[in-house]
Amino acid sequence: MRLGVYNFCTSLKSSLPGGQYFTPGDASSTVHGSMYGRQLYTRLNDHVSQFMADVAAKSREYSGDELLAFYNKEWIKYGDAAKMIHHIFDYLNRHWILREQDDGNNVCDINTLMFRLWRNKFFMEVRNSLLESVFSLMKRIRDGQVADLNLVKSVVDSFVSLGSDDMVSGSKKMEVYDSYFLKPFIEGSRQYYQAESERVLKEGSIRNYMIWVFERLKEEDDRAEMYLHESSLREFGEALNKVLIGKQRANLISEFKPMLVAQEKEDLGRLYELLKRLGEVMGLEPLRTIFCDFVQEAGQDAVKKVSGNQEATESMANKSRLFVQALLSVHELYAGILRDSFKDDPGLSKSLDRACQAFINENAMCKKAEDTEADAARLLATYCDTLLRKGNANARAAGEAGASSEDNLEKQLAQAICVYRYLSNFDVFHASYVRFFARRLVNEQSVSTHGEETMISLLKEVSGVDVTSRLSRMFSDITVSKDKIDQFKESTQNTRTFDYEFDMKVLNTASWPFKAPETKLKLPAELERAVDQYTEFFHKDRGGRRLNWLWQYSKAEIRMFFPKATGPAAKAGYMFQVSTFQLAILMLFNQDSGPGTGYESADGPTLTFDQIVAATELDKDIVLDELALFCKARVMNSNTANKATEKSQYTLNAGFKSKQMRINLSRAKKSDQKKEAKDMQRAVAVDRSASIQAAIVRIMKARKQLPHRELIQATIENIKLFHPQVTDIKQSIDKLIDTGYLERDENTRDLYKYLA
Repeated sequence: MRLGVYNFCTSLKSSLPGGQYFTPGDASSTVHGSMYGRQLYTRLNDHVSQFMADVAAKSREYSGDELLAFYNKEWIKYGDAAKMIHHIFDYLNRHWILREQDDGNNVCDINTLMFRLWRNKFFMEVRNSLLESVFSLMKRIRDGQVADLNLVKSVVDSFVSLGSDDMVSGSKKMEVYDSYFLKPFIEGSRQYYQAESERVLKEGSIRNYMIWVFERLKEEDDRAEMYLHESSLREFGEALNKVLIGKQRANLISEFKPMLVAQEKEDLGRLYELLKRLGEVMGLEPLRTIFCDFVQEAGQDAVKKVSGNQEATESMANKSRLFVQALLSVHELYAGILRDSFKDDPGLSKSLDRACQAFINENAMCKKAEDTEADAARLLATYCDTLLRKGNANARAAGEAGASSEDNLEKQLAQAICVYRYLSNFDVFHASYVRFFARRLVNEQSVSTHGEETMISLLKEVSGVDVTSRLSRMFSDITVSKDKIDQFKESTQNTRTFDYEFDMKVLNTASWPFKAPETKLKLPAELERAVDQYTEFFHKDRGGRRLNWLWQYSKAEIRMFFPKATGPAAKAGYMFQVSTFQLAILMLFNQDSGPGTGYESADGPTLTFDQIVAATELDKDIVLDELALFCKARVMNSNTANKATEKSQYTLNAGFKSKQMRINLSRAKKSDQKKEAKDMQRAVAVDRSASIQAAIVRIMKARKQLPHRELIQATIENIKLFHPQVTDIKQSIDKLIDTGYLERDENTRDLYKYLA
């Protein structure tokens, strides 16, 4: 057939209408090609038009699903025929049709002609009954009846194809799809669901309505993906969202808080998915506001509940543990809801972060106060110290059953870092943590080296190496000190002037938070021999360095025997852990007593307060505090109703008794803890002032000049370790003006200029 078309278009002698013949003088004549090309094109058009009229007439015998089936069957056959005819008339397409199109004549390629004829001669004749059948079938499906959705898909696909002006080039205008199908389909869907939504609301609650809408929209989305063109999915979805969700938006949002209270994750997920369809502003923004306020309130209530717990008042360790556990319980609960119900929505995630930052830093336990112990950063640092210090197994017992102690510790440290991320005063946490860390290392109280390294690694991930470099240097000092003491023991094995265990840690002053002692101390002769020998050893290879002995941080263990002790203590004695100051005082009583010794008591020496002060050279306040502790522990007796005064005389309690064979007398005193907290607060204030001034200088060096308000705002944004107060920034600006870094503009006093 293709050859026949070719011969018809190129023969030198061809028949004309009426039995005439035309023989051109030139076989390539354009007149010849134009005449016979149009004749062939017209005959094809007439033939297919008649065929379409016959198909349209036959379609009137069908209705409903039968009409859809007939339409689909004929469409498939016609599509195959159109492809074949287009191929047969390929020569006509490439020559005569192209010339006609170049001349501006209304001629299209054969494939497009075929589909135009289907549209104009068949579809336009049956469109009303056809679309009525499509919409009827869709309604039956929505009503829960069984129907063949593939019929709809095939018909709708044909609408898309019929809307194309050029099937070969692929230009998709979809006039038929948009005008005849999509618009009435969307309007019909809107009316259908308007009536259905009113019925469901009348029969049940808004909660039941929400579940119904969620399921119906899911079904509609699945069906739309199957039979609608992708370009119309959004328009169809928005129409359904408006009628099913938009009109009940306020009622749906009102259910959000009760769902949070009841922790109904499944319903929360449904509500989130529904309101998400309305967009950020109309749908999700109200949820984010409610979620933030609700979580903040829940956090405040959780902390308030444990703040009244008697256990929280017993010690800072208990207080910090209950505080952090309360914070974590709230965060983990709503982080789980965020993950499971809200698919980690970025906006809701930010709402959770804002809420956590608010209730973690300001709550019943952490009200704004001068006392740094009331700061969340200080409490968190105390909690971390509790986890990482020996003797706190109960604090680490909350891990998963069956997990190793190291795994549980890692998990709890990771939870602590979760709280750390929300702190507003990172610098307070760093200052507190460094002090606790130093005490653990010096006193060898770390529960494990792995635990300490894990915490440093976690801090490094969040805050960077600048924060953890100091901790790493402290670790290094301890390692070097261990090697050094081993060398000392080996080198003095035969020349040692003392007969007890002696451990020394040499620390770099710049890395450690320790201060020089504020009081003098005259060491007992036994201890002084060891100190002198180690000092001599140290200076042999490090003569350029000076050792500053920090006696206030040193400890000792001594075994004490009491004359009237009975039972195991009579032979074994009691082992006391004491500070160096306590050791110096107790060693004064380690003297022989009896005739000729200068002591009146047969049970041991009796010393006055002034004698003890003169012998130890300690400050009187320190001596009085230590003697009061000894009297309270019944280790000593005084002649003033066992109370320590500067007028009292003191002797060992020869009849001392205790159920414990090991007794710790070196525990930190509350007065020392408060003093340390105040010292730390002053140090933090100094560091903050320096940080603010440095930030201002950096900003002004880059900008050269700035108005007052812009400089304040830029400084706040530049500092990450803490939230600087505006008053502190103003004071720093004044200091920089006084020191010549800045100046005020002569004409505009609100404008600052940088002085190079």
